[in-house]
Amino acid sequence: MFQRYLLVFSIGLIFFKDAVITVDVTIPENTVVGKTGSNVILPCIYSSTPGSQFVLEWKFAPGKTAPSDGRQIYYYSNGQTYKPGSQSERLSISATPPVTGIASIHLNNIISSDSGSYVCEVNNPPDFSGTGSGIVKLIVQVPPSTPTCQLNGKAIAGSDVTLMCSSAEGYPTPVYSWTFAGSKVSSFPSMLENEISGSLLITNISQANSGTYQCLATNDQGTATCDLTVSVTTAADAGTIAGVVVGVLLAILLIVAVAIYILCYRRKQKKAPKPDYPGNEIREDAMSPGMREGRRSSQTDSYLLNNAATRHESMVV
Repeated sequence: MFQRYLLVFSIGLIFFKDAVITVDVTIPENTVVGKTGSNVILPCIYSSTPGSQFVLEWKFAPGKTAPSDGRQIYYYSNGQTYKPGSQSERLSISATPPVTGIASIHLNNIISSDSGSYVCEVNNPPDFSGTGSGIVKLIVQVPPSTPTCQLNGKAIAGSDVTLMCSSAEGYPTPVYSWTFAGSKVSSFPSMLENEISGSLLITNISQANSGTYQCLATNDQGTATCDLTVSVTTAADAGTIAGVVVGVLLAILLIVAVAIYILCYRRKQKKAPKPDYPGNEIREDAMSPGMREGRRSSQTDSYLLNNAATRHESMVV
């Protein structure tokens, strides 16, 4: 009885497996390398018979961005094509329409920012099993950009200084080499260069190390250079220069202080209050002290005379 149920279950499983249709995406070349300005093909092949709900989509994750965070750059559905990304004018599909099992895309005139991961996704309901996506990585080879040269430390006789050289762009990663006055620095025992970091260490620097240094950045795609002039001074010269600089700064501060003082003094003079009545102003109706005393005396005498006359009249009557 158990064997009969097992036989029936096995036959049903076989029929169910045959009824399920799969879709499988294959990436023939997982990594594509191209030079700046060249054209590349990002391969993608799928096995399925496209139906009315067939969808093909490409996403792009620039640089070291995770493929799952990629943004859409190509979309095909129901006979319509969309290219929403900034690469739209340089991007095209290998098969038009892409319903023959080939989903590869072409990318023309590639640039450094095209480097990253490209995800090919195929959806064709009711085909839900299988592998519906694949990832291809694009590496754009770029010549070194013009490097930046700089001096770390003070070029004072007897000290150690480091010259640095670095390119912002370049793939493969550039290697660096230095020359001094046209000669390789390897011939100078006091100089030690690092071709990976681009540094040049000069120990116990002296007047003989004064001159022009050139850094050369190199990779498979090209080269680029930068120059740096080094002037070595003695400790005494450095002290003199420092003294002159300090003196100039103090003179500037003194001039500024005097200018501020004069400006503030003038502002105070303009804001000083004026008296309401000037001290030396002479009024037209004013009398001198002598005139005021004489007038008072005349008034007194007149009063006394009048008073005496009145008394005399009273006595006669």
